[in-house]
Amino acid sequence: MQWLKRAVLIIVLLLVALATLDFMLENQQHVTLQFLELRSLALPISLFIVIAFISGSLIGILIGWLITTRLRLRLRVQNNELSRHRKEIDKLRTQAIKG
Repeated sequence: MQWLKRAVLIIVLLLVALATLDFMLENQQHVTLQFLELRSLALPISLFIVIAFISGSLIGILIGWLITTRLRLRLRVQNNELSRHRKEIDKLRTQAIKG
């Protein structure tokens, strides 16, 4: 079953790579972007779009990683607190039995 997942992943990645290559080959018009009086070099429009897509993907991955790390830290703190409370409950139970 593992080999099937790997094969499907490879096929999907190849299809994405071929679609990206086709997109880049069909959109070769050179454009210049301007933002706040800054101008870019005249490059193919497909290059700008692919760079924007890759940048957005990387930013999304980074934000997801930061959120996951924050949640894991919060979970660790809560697990430590839960462990401390369980120890205190066990201690109180043994005191109530002895008393």
